[in-house]
Amino acid sequence: MSSLPIDTHSLRLRHLVVEEAAQMMALNGEPSTRRWLPSHVYADMAVATARMRYLIDCYASPGDPRLGPFVLAVEHLGSGALLGHVGFSPFDDDVEVSYAIAEGSRRCGYGSEALSSACEWAAEHFNLPGILALTEAENTPSRRTLERAAFVHDDDTLMRFQGSPQLVSRYWWRRPTESARPGAADSAKSATVLVDLANCPVRFR
Repeated sequence: MSSLPIDTHSLRLRHLVVEEAAQMMALNGEPSTRRWLPSHVYADMAVATARMRYLIDCYASPGDPRLGPFVLAVEHLGSGALLGHVGFSPFDDDVEVSYAIAEGSRRCGYGSEALSSACEWAAEHFNLPGILALTEAENTPSRRTLERAAFVHDDDTLMRFQGSPQLVSRYWWRRPTESARPGAADSAKSATVLVDLANCPVRFR
């Protein structure tokens, strides 16, 4: 797997830049993000800018998602529009992934495409055997996205999540073995190619 940035069929995964703080604040302020990921909502531009600077600093120190956040921007490859982000962070002794895609650019396969490629990169770059994803059990769209990205449902458990007790679904992405890698790559490629990009307008700019 190459170093950053990573180009997929439709996307580019790259480092954040502080100049995109306003766009990230708008993305994280969308209704669905407020509903499912309230901890990602920024109160104002000062908070958004400070958070972006912190996340950018984390590339150098600690520079490892087992020790601190490592968040990548998700950019549309054709237009250069910022679509969202996918990030890794420590969760107990594991690494958790979270993601967000702009509401106007959903239902195009971008979420699963970003997750698949980001997890493959992170697993190889940081030598991670597996990556955890948590989502509210009733968040059906998120669960479907995780499953399309080859995450496997582990269990549902009551825990404190996003600031309140929730029934949370735990999913795992496991690093494929060398023997399984070609088939998995072919499957992911086929699933991506089936997306009709003509019906997926890029609206988050």
